[in-house]
Amino acid sequence: MTTPAAKAARQKQMQEFFRILSVPFVLALVSSTFFSVALTAFTGQAAASANLGRLTAGPFSLGGSFGFNAGIMWLLVYLWGRPAFLYVKNPDEKLKAKVRVRLGNIYRDAFLMIFIVQVLFLAVCALLPGAISAAEYGASGVAFLAQAALLVVYIDAHLSKQQNLMAALYSPEELSRLRPGFSIPVYIKISTMVTGFAILPFILISIMGFKRVPWDVFFGDLKFLLFISGAVLLNGLSSVYSGVQKPLDGLIGKMRRVAGGEFVKTRVYFSDEIGNLKAGFNDMVDGLKEREELHDTFGKYLSIEIARELIHNKKVNLGGEDMEAAVMFCDIRNFTPLSETMSAGSLVDFLNKYFHYITPPITEHNGVINKFLGDAVMAIYTPSLGSGDYAADAVRAAVGMRAALAEFNASGQAPGRVEFGVGIHCGRLVAGNIGTKARLEYTFIGDTVNIASRLESKTKELNTDIVVSAAAVERARGSLGGGIKFEPLGRAVLKGKSETLEIYKVA
Repeated sequence: MTTPAAKAARQKQMQEFFRILSVPFVLALVSSTFFSVALTAFTGQAAASANLGRLTAGPFSLGGSFGFNAGIMWLLVYLWGRPAFLYVKNPDEKLKAKVRVRLGNIYRDAFLMIFIVQVLFLAVCALLPGAISAAEYGASGVAFLAQAALLVVYIDAHLSKQQNLMAALYSPEELSRLRPGFSIPVYIKISTMVTGFAILPFILISIMGFKRVPWDVFFGDLKFLLFISGAVLLNGLSSVYSGVQKPLDGLIGKMRRVAGGEFVKTRVYFSDEIGNLKAGFNDMVDGLKEREELHDTFGKYLSIEIARELIHNKKVNLGGEDMEAAVMFCDIRNFTPLSETMSAGSLVDFLNKYFHYITPPITEHNGVINKFLGDAVMAIYTPSLGSGDYAADAVRAAVGMRAALAEFNASGQAPGRVEFGVGIHCGRLVAGNIGTKARLEYTFIGDTVNIASRLESKTKELNTDIVVSAAAVERARGSLGGGIKFEPLGRAVLKGKSETLEIYKVA
C-alpha cells in the first residue's frame, strides 16, 4: 500500500513533468496573437473589427479561438501526460515505461498536437456558413509556425532543468548513454527560435507597412506581438545556455576531474549533438575506467612498474636490450616439506601473507618485481627502470626484507618459523619480450640472472640468509658506507660454472 509520504516523494519527483501542462495556455496565446496580426497584415484591416467569417464571429471570435485552442490542447496534453498522473498514485513499472516513451518522443508528439488543434479549429470553422478565406488560411499557417517555434524553446527550457524527473525515471547507467526517441539538431532549434520570433514578426510588420495599414488598427496587437516575441527570445537564450553552454561548461569541468583520475560521468538528457558529445564522453570514461581496472588487476600478476616505465620514459626496448642491472632472487628455505603439510587453500593464503610482508622493501628501494616463481621472487634493479644506484638498492632491499621476515614470523601468521635465502649479483643482462605472438612476457635473461639464482641456492649450504657477489659489493660499497657490513665467504663454485666466484654475506 502506498503511504502518503511515498506519494508525496513521487509527486515531488514528477513535478517537473507536470509543469509542461501549462503549455496549452501559452500556445493558445501565441496562436491567437500571431493569427490576429497575420490576418491584419494580409487583409489590411483589424481582425476584430472586420467581418472575416467564422474566425471572428460569435464563439469563434479571436477570444473564442483562444479558448477553443487552449481547451483542445489542454485535453491532448492531459491525455499525453496521464501515465505520469497514474504513476504518482501507483508506481507501476508499465506506467513508468509509458512516461519514458512519451518523454523520449516529446518533440514529435508536441508538433502532432498543435497540428491536430489547428486542423480541428479550421474544420469546425468550415462547418459554419460561408467559405474560409485565403487570408484566414494564411493566418492559421502563421499561427502554426509560431507555435512550432515556441515548442522548441519551451521543451528545451523544460527538459534541460528536469534533473529530479530524469533521476526518477532512469537509472544512472541509463542516464549516461543516448536513449531512443525523436530529437532536433541544435542548429535547427536556434534557427527555428530566431525565425519564429524575430524574422516572422518583422515580415508581418513589413507587410502591414507596405499595405499602409493605419497605425491605430494594429498598434494594440503589435505591442502584444512584440512583448511575446521578446519574452520567448529571452527564454530561448536561457534555453540555449541551459541546453548548450551549461552542459559544455560542465563537460569541461568533468574532463578536468577525469584527467585527475576521478572517473565521473555526465547525464544525457537530449539526443542532439550535445547529447551525442556527452554520450561519447561517458564511453570514453568507461574505456578509461576499464583500462585502469586492467591496470590494477593485471598489475598483481605482471610488473606494472615496467609497464609504467615503458609508457612514460620509453627507455626499454621491447625488442630486446642489453643493460646493466642488479638481480635478486629470494626463496623460502625448506618450502617443499612445509607445503606438504598444508592444504591448497592454506598454502596459497600463507604465500600471499608472506609476500605481503617481504615484497614492499623491493619496490621501496626502486626495484621491480619481474615474476613470482612459486615461493620465490625475482627482482631487477636497473637505471632503465628507475634505480640509478642499482647494486646498493638491491642490498638495502635485501636488508629490509630480512626485517620484514622477522616481523612476519613474530605476527604468528606462519605455520612455523620461516627462513629465506637471498642472492644478489650485478652485471650485464638482456631485457625483452620472450614468447610467441599470442603470448609474450617481458623478462630478463643472461648470465647475471643465472648467477643470482645460483647465489640464492648457496645460502642454505653456507648457513646464511643473504649472499652477494663481489661485483655487487664493489659497486654498492661506496653508496652504503659503513651502514651495512659485508663478511667475505671466499670463492664459491656455482652449479654450471667452471670458474669460482668471490662472494660475501650481509652481517
